Amino acid sequence: MEQPAIIVMTKVPGSADVKTRLRPLLSESQSVELARCFLTDTITNLTPVFENRIIAFTPEDGRDAIETVVGGHIYILQRGGDLGQRLDAAIADAFEMGFGPVIVIGTDSPTLRPEYLTQAVFHLRSGEDGVAIGPTDDGGFYLIGVSRPQEGIFDGVTWSSDKTCEPTVANIENIGDVDLLVLPRWYDVDEPEDLVRLIAEINLDESARGRARTTSRWISKNQTTFVSAFPEL
Repeated sequence: MEQPAIIVMTKVPGSADVKTRLRPLLSESQSVELARCFLTDTITNLTPVFENRIIAFTPEDGRDAIETVVGGHIYILQRGGDLGQRLDAAIADAFEMGFGPVIVIGTDSPTLRPEYLTQAVFHLRSGEDGVAIGPTDDGGFYLIGVSRPQEGIFDGVTWSSDKTCEPTVANIENIGDVDLLVLPRWYDVDEPEDLVRLIAEINLDESARGRARTTSRWISKNQTTFVSAFPEL
């Protein structure tokens, strides 16, 4: 019997440096607050799609803090060196717990459309060799999913670069007989320009505000403290 699960890879806001590339636009405390909003909205958006939700967190001493932000889930500690090793370990942990297919996302896309998650899980459930990936505009990916464990997907990938998704897709295609779904492109909020894009989306799109209610409230309350850096807002 299939038990689809989604893994959310996250640093624990307040227990680890978060959203550092948004500084000095944001203060350290604002970065922590915004990261907490992103995490909350991410969990809220995926809850209607996935009954089984796994929070893969770091650092180790952040367990109590992460449960305070988003309680009522399965928690695992991220293991490994680079992001590829941590993704492999988290996916392996999920399959060992009896889940499958398994999808992994981060928390940097608070307005991500839930239908992309639905498309991914439908694809992965339709066959034994399905893989799904969601590219981001900056060359990374916001989602990776597999119907069963696959080796080598993240071999040789350079992380946090504009070439992260491309070699990942190449690795998937080199595996052989896999059914790859490439989802619609979306964006992560990593750089100040991404935050500008997020604010514009939230201001102009009511459905985006609905998908990111906590983030929207935070932006409404705080954007006057950093809006001067972007006259176009």
